[in-house]
Amino acid sequence: MYIYRLNVQPDCANLMFEDYYQILGIEYHAGPKAIQKAFHKLAKEFHPDKNPNNIPAAEKFKKITEAYVTLSDPQKKHQYDLKLRFGAYASFISKARPRQYTARTKRPVSPYFYRKNIIFSPQIKMWGGISVIAIILVVAVTTVFLTRYNASFDFQKGLANYHNKHYSSAYFNLKESISPLSPYLAATHLLMAEICFNQQRNLDQTRSHIKKAYQAVPSDSINARLLYLEGKVDYLQGNHETAYQLFLESTSFLPGFDSATYQMGELDLFVFARFDKALEHFQTLARNNPQNHEAYLAAAYCHQQLDQHEKAITQIDKFLLLRTDVGMAHYIKAISAQALNLREISCANYLEANRLGVPAAIDSLNSYCGRSLTR
Repeated sequence: MYIYRLNVQPDCANLMFEDYYQILGIEYHAGPKAIQKAFHKLAKEFHPDKNPNNIPAAEKFKKITEAYVTLSDPQKKHQYDLKLRFGAYASFISKARPRQYTARTKRPVSPYFYRKNIIFSPQIKMWGGISVIAIILVVAVTTVFLTRYNASFDFQKGLANYHNKHYSSAYFNLKESISPLSPYLAATHLLMAEICFNQQRNLDQTRSHIKKAYQAVPSDSINARLLYLEGKVDYLQGNHETAYQLFLESTSFLPGFDSATYQMGELDLFVFARFDKALEHFQTLARNNPQNHEAYLAAAYCHQQLDQHEKAITQIDKFLLLRTDVGMAHYIKAISAQALNLREISCANYLEANRLGVPAAIDSLNSYCGRSLTR
């Protein structure tokens, strides 16, 4: 909407009737309130009750009333203003839409101060729409970019603190990075779940973060770690079958997932007493990672439970090539050597197991090897 003025005073030749604005003593741009105020003021002054037998006052009151009746009615005022401006030509435009007079300044202005509707061409409308859309897109893209940047920054800080074992700070940073626009949302909840499980043993909070990580559509590797962690929670809660299935499912997302394979072997060995199955898991671990000394120790124990003592000693020897400071390894080898009647080997390992703090070794030293070896 644009404002323009017709700075032309009423044509004197067209003033074939009274000027109601002058009668009321108001400006041509006066609004309804100014018109009403002027009428009330003059009506009090020239009312017949205050001027009995005063013919000029009565005539003045009549004109005041006529002016107010016309100017207080928007339609009548519009018709009157047309006649005031155009005189004889008003009949051609008498059906025009009334326009509101507007005063933008306190200076005296023409009574013909109209609002003008500007009709834009289709091209201007099109480019105007394109400009608005472009501005909206720029704002949206900028907002998304800044949100993702802040989320990524907080996540990297949390990850660094996690690796440095500053778990409280890591949890805080990771929590600050949570956003639907974060590219690391699944990983964020995974790390928070691991902190809740490993450092706080808060199983309910751990499950809550696991659930949120699943909802964030994690990658296969993150899925594997989530299933493994969920299995650990069920393991602690005594849900061994459920835990086993979760460990197994995690290996389908991440083949060669050593931690999950070890947990399945441990369940088969100590909970379900499926020694053959457990042995398969530990042998798989040893093949995947020959430096995994725990796999050799567990495999040796499985062989021992299956009365395969020579194989048990072979696995323990592989373990002892990597570590010699574990008393349980010497104890297992001593038991298998005793079963094979290898007294010297057995007693030497019972003695070493006793030295490394295995309480059960002392009884075997006394009963099988003789007291003199304990001195």
